[in-house]
Amino acid sequence: MAAKLSPEETNLRKLSRSPIPMNFVKKKNGSWNHQDWLDFLEYLKGKKYFPIDTDRVGLLLEEKKAQYNAAKNK
Repeated sequence: MAAKLSPEETNLRKLSRSPIPMNFVKKKNGSWNHQDWLDFLEYLKGKKYFPIDTDRVGLLLEEKKAQYNAAKNK
């Protein structure tokens, strides 16, 4: 039997399958500051993605940023 996912893991999976992270990266042209990051977290709270592991959200954004930059530089 598979272990039940924590609410944090469930929300992270849901977020990673959504267009929200890439839309943020595109809107910021692959570059954002700390206030942009805080605003993004507040946006996620409003969209009911909390609780969530914010460190892993940051890693997800960095992955999307790498994809964005790779596509932009083709």
